[in-house]
Amino acid sequence: MLRVTNLSGFGGGNRVLHTLSEHASATSTASTVTGPSTIIAGDILVLWDRASNAVAPAPSSVTPTGFSNVLDFTIGPTKGMASVKVADGSEASASITGMDGSASDRKMLYVFRGNIPATTATAQDAASEGTDGNPAAQTANASGSTKPVIVIGCYGSGSAVDPRTFSPAKDGEISAATNAWLAYKIYNSSPQDVTIDMDDEGLQNTLGSFYLECA
Repeated sequence: MLRVTNLSGFGGGNRVLHTLSEHASATSTASTVTGPSTIIAGDILVLWDRASNAVAPAPSSVTPTGFSNVLDFTIGPTKGMASVKVADGSEASASITGMDGSASDRKMLYVFRGNIPATTATAQDAASEGTDGNPAAQTANASGSTKPVIVIGCYGSGSAVDPRTFSPAKDGEISAATNAWLAYKIYNSSPQDVTIDMDDEGLQNTLGSFYLECA
């Protein structure tokens, strides 16, 4: 379990975070990605960063400033990392630095916003696999949560990733290229367990998943 917090700047009272929605996104094929200009304090940021060198070893791990790492895994010359942050507002239009591979960089950033600014985003059920074969299906066991939940699926390969299983169906996905995707599903109430999977697309298949309990 990983709990990300940002308590500064928010008043007291009995306001409760009860709804979340996807607000904005950004992608990049470089070592940095630019945060959308509309980010404000209390937004929840999720970054999927997949980078490859021409030959092993994989690129060095980089968790962007202020983010907390959830996934960090390697297959040959490729590394996949997922990181989360409750925004403080400084990320708007800012350059967010991640890994730098000599062969390729793939960065996908989602911005989620609540009915009030979030103060915590706690990662649960983090799972990851890097393989030159077929990754095993992963299950985000979110059904027991009583908080608004964001289920995350991270996909990558040396070739295009298709299909990208997400059941129940994803709410949306973004891609920096056909071989790297970030998908999500929001449950504002009655969350369900979600199965995330991909086929064997060749070499350096990377599959990751987790869910965020938000408050």
